[in-house]
This record gives sequence, structure tokens and C-alpha cells, in this order.
Amino acid sequence: MNYFSLNKLVTTLGVRRILDFRTMKTKTIINAEGKDVIKKKTYENRITLISPDNSLSITDLKNAQNISLRRDLKLVKIQDVDSKTRRPVYKLMTNSEYHAEELSKRKEKQVARQNALVKGEKLLTLSSRIGEHDLMTGIKKMLKLVEKQYEVKVVIAGEDAEAAVKSEKIYQTIENQVRNMSKIVQKRVKGNSLRFQLLPVRSSNTEGTGNTDSNENDNNKGPL
Repeated sequence: MNYFSLNKLVTTLGVRRILDFRTMKTKTIINAEGKDVIKKKTYENRITLISPDNSLSITDLKNAQNISLRRDLKLVKIQDVDSKTRRPVYKLMTNSEYHAEELSKRKEKQVARQNALVKGEKLLTLSSRIGEHDLMTGIKKMLKLVEKQYEVKVVIAGEDAEAAVKSEKIYQTIENQVRNMSKIVQKRVKGNSLRFQLLPVRSSNTEGTGNTDSNENDNNKGPL
């Protein structure tokens, strides 16, 4: 076998190897009519990424995770699926932004739980010149409303020069009487009146039941 024949054989084998490789890697899809269908390239885990400067980009989750590690940022999921793009939305945040976001979410959950707990609102107005007997009667009314899961808005209206001092004393009396039954929020002074709200608190019976059940389960386990 001469040099040219050997060279031709090597070339032929190389071409065949390339064709075989392409055949292995290429996947042909045929429809019901026997025609070839071009397979669309799929992108897995594609996301919409929001940078710290609020610029948008489309990338994959793995690349976003690498960026967050490289830049020492938090990768936080903002939305499971965007209604328009059908992609999840993530945002890169600094540590301070992340903690602020967490606090905001906690407050939203707390407000949602409180709203689910409260049936409605009731307004109760007292005079800064109210007598002790009438004040205690008013406090009993507040407690009854709180027990029925109502939010009670209290207004102590000032009617003389010493209204501020008297209103504060009335507030302290109310606070001492209701502290075990309700939570006082948003205390503020508006004009000549002192205002605040009484919120019902979650019953300790349900929490105690959970703790009791867990204790009973621990006792039933016996010695380790």
C-alpha cells in the first residue's frame, strides 16, 4: 500500500467517525405525517433576575447562585411564577436589604394574623373628667368587647387645662386593668385628646394545648 492510499484510508476513517458522532448526538423527531420536526431548544430553570440596581436580566438559576456567591449577595425568590413571562422572579439583595425584607414580611404576617383574629372595631369615648366609678364601668365594657374579639378604639377627650395630666392617669388605670386581656397599641396625642387601641390577644389555651401535647408525647416515649 503506497502513501496516497494510506492517507486516503485515514481520511475516510476520520470522516466516518465524525458522521457517526453526529448521528449519536443528533435526535430526529418525526411527526405523524412522516416529516422531520425541528426540536426547539429548551432552557431549564430560566429565571428573571433583579439586580441591586433594579435592572432586569434573564438567566438560569445556577448562574444566579454563582453571581450571588461571587458578589456576596443574597439570592431571594420574590415571585414563584410571573404571570406574563411564566418564569420565577429572583432578586439579588445586600445583607441589610435582606434583613429589612424579612422584617417587613414578619410584620405583614403579624398584621394578617391579627386581622383574622379581630371581628370588627368599636369606638369608646371617655372624658378626662370622668369619675372613678364610671371609668371602671367603661373598662369592664372594653374587656367585654375585647373578649368578643373586637378591636376597641379609645378616645380620652380633654375638657380643661389639666386634661393632659388627667388623660395620662386615666390611660395608666386602663393599662393596668386590661394588660392581661388585651394589647395596647398606637398610643398618641391628637389635639386635646389621647387616643389608643385595644387589641384582643391570642388565647393561651391553644398554645398551652400544643405544649401539653408535646409534653405528653415526650412522657410516652419512656427512658432512652
